[in-house]
Amino acid sequence: MSGSMRKRGVLFSCVLCMALTGSFVAVASAGSSTPARRVFHAANWSTHGGQVVCGLADVHGTAVDPGTGAPERGLWPGLQCSARGIPRAPGPVGDPFVQLGQGRAGRAKLVDLSQDDLLVSGDPKPLPSGSRWVKDGIACAVHARSIACHNSAGHGFTMSPGHVHLH
Repeated sequence: MSGSMRKRGVLFSCVLCMALTGSFVAVASAGSSTPARRVFHAANWSTHGGQVVCGLADVHGTAVDPGTGAPERGLWPGLQCSARGIPRAPGPVGDPFVQLGQGRAGRAKLVDLSQDDLLVSGDPKPLPSGSRWVKDGIACAVHARSIACHNSAGHGFTMSPGHVHLH
């Protein structure tokens, strides 16, 4: 038996084994379906071209007292994002950012900061269009030039260069 015949025989045996065990069906269907969205958890990240840049940050008063529902004081992990040309918040100092906290008290707000409040230093990881970022009860859909983020209470924002919408 020639080398190529042996290889074909091995290939046929593998395909037959997979078909008998059901593995072939799983492999075939995985290749034909729409790919799942990739989920990322990086502390600092951006859209692929760096149009929008985000990172984990300390956000004031975004925890809620379970008994009263009132915002608690202090710093809590949240998300801070910026894009060129977004409007400035009222105030004379700093660059415009949007901050989004956790839960019911974590409404998105436009703030001006003289320096970022990122929890981790380092360059942002570019995320591919169509992916998701999820961390600390906040999730974002990442597109080529924009993002759409929300927390578990449904508060959030959309952002692209020159545009921001808080909801």
